[in-house]
Amino acid sequence: MSFTTEYVKEKAAKIVIKSAQGDLSVEFPAFLTSFTNSFSSNWNEEQVYGRQDPIGTFQSTTRTINIGFDIVSFDIETAKENMEKINTLTRMLYPSYSKSGNALVLSKAPLVTLRFGNLIQENDGALLGWIKSWSANPILDMGMFTPSAKGDTTATGTFLPKVYNATLDFAPQHRQDLAFNKGATGKPTKFPYDGG
Repeated sequence: MSFTTEYVKEKAAKIVIKSAQGDLSVEFPAFLTSFTNSFSSNWNEEQVYGRQDPIGTFQSTTRTINIGFDIVSFDIETAKENMEKINTLTRMLYPSYSKSGNALVLSKAPLVTLRFGNLIQENDGALLGWIKSWSANPILDMGMFTPSAKGDTTATGTFLPKVYNATLDFAPQHRQDLAFNKGATGKPTKFPYDGG
């Protein structure tokens, strides 16, 4: 099986990220290099006199998702598209502002939704949250496309990496009942992975 541009655009699994502020969205083929889905149960522990074990008071369970993936360009056009996708996702990390007199006032936080098949989803839809960190670094050993002025509208001196190594840390904000709670069908919810 060869991973041609057509195969990737039509059939490859996708990482889909959409801004909750507007119409911005990006899709990356899922050339995964790492995937972790971490849960942390947070308790307030109090050590009392005469007791060997602390008394625990539950506070919260938090979840962090980390994805590593390669962004691969097969030709100059794909490299341009990938650079624009990286630019778009980077812009999605910033909030929206509205003008109030001569000042700018924060109007919308940079929330996003994230979806990757059944591994990152909620109720068969995307998972809401925010991006804690995002990076897309060119793998210099893989080289770059350098469009020439002849036959190309891109200015000379433009460098388009062939491959980026990307990492994304995501903090979910669940909108459904989890764990022991039951959904509308009376059956336990399929959390965190929906096996189909």
